Amino acid sequence: MLPPDSTVVEVLEDVVADDQLVDACRELKEAGYTIAIDDYTLGSRGRSRLIDLAEVVKVNLNAVDEAESLAIVREFDGTKKLVAEGVETHDAFEAARAKGFSLFQGYFFSKPVIVPGRDISANKLNYLHILEELNKPELDFRALERILKHDTALCFTLLKYINSAYFGLKDKFTSILQAMVFLGETQVRKWASLVLFTFLGVDKSPEVVVRSLVRGRMCELLAKDANAAGRESELFLMGMFSLLDVLIGRPLKDILDGMNLGPQVQATLLGEETDYSGLYRLVLNYENGDWEGLSESIGSTPVDPERVLKAYVSAVEWADELTGAGAASQK
Repeated sequence: MLPPDSTVVEVLEDVVADDQLVDACRELKEAGYTIAIDDYTLGSRGRSRLIDLAEVVKVNLNAVDEAESLAIVREFDGTKKLVAEGVETHDAFEAARAKGFSLFQGYFFSKPVIVPGRDISANKLNYLHILEELNKPELDFRALERILKHDTALCFTLLKYINSAYFGLKDKFTSILQAMVFLGETQVRKWASLVLFTFLGVDKSPEVVVRSLVRGRMCELLAKDANAAGRESELFLMGMFSLLDVLIGRPLKDILDGMNLGPQVQATLLGEETDYSGLYRLVLNYENGDWEGLSESIGSTPVDPERVLKAYVSAVEWADELTGAGAASQK
């Protein structure tokens, strides 16, 4: 039922590698499926028949020391794809990559790398200024158009994005001003911010932009459930802006100071307790699989647990479709 070219069968470390299991994995491999071994250690060598069938070997860096992780890399010497699990910081990512791991699992990409003394690039600084303009209380379309026109690539991408199949518009827009008037203030803030985030994240993992979108969309979808009807757009920006420090490489407070975000949004993102804090924590807890924290969040907000699951699935599908449309528009 699952396509072999895009399905990986992962064998957990506590599964007994008996004849029945080995035969089943061999049949799957012959059918074109990829076999992965989870939580490999030097003590796993007794499962050699199973390991021989595997193309992917996963190593939990929190379960092995430095010497053992290096020994595992040397043992396979490029014959297997090695996945480093438990990579929670950028330093851990760089260390694992230097050792010879080729795939990485963890939240390292969602943590900001702050480099004191390094200036923000001119392009990113310009995108931040546009974000500031987008979040002014009263949006001046003509002023925004003038700013956007200074960046030909950004202007071109925004137009192609709006004219993409995702929106399904009958008429094609040929000017930024025309498109903005058609979309209206709320939609301009939303879609222009999305394109700007794509540009800001060009030197980061694509997952950062996807995660920003998922957070924003979840906050938006659950607004009514959290007694915040009418504030969907504000909550979308709150979720989306939550990873801005990762994209820019500066503390979030420094970035948000000139953003003109709503006071509750800004305070929530900076860790203060607000009317939005419960929903924000709920979204982060669900994203991180922190079920204990999620239970506490649901207990403190009027959100139905079933709605959280539906909102997450819908947000992921939406983000995937949207980033696909965005990628197509940049070609």
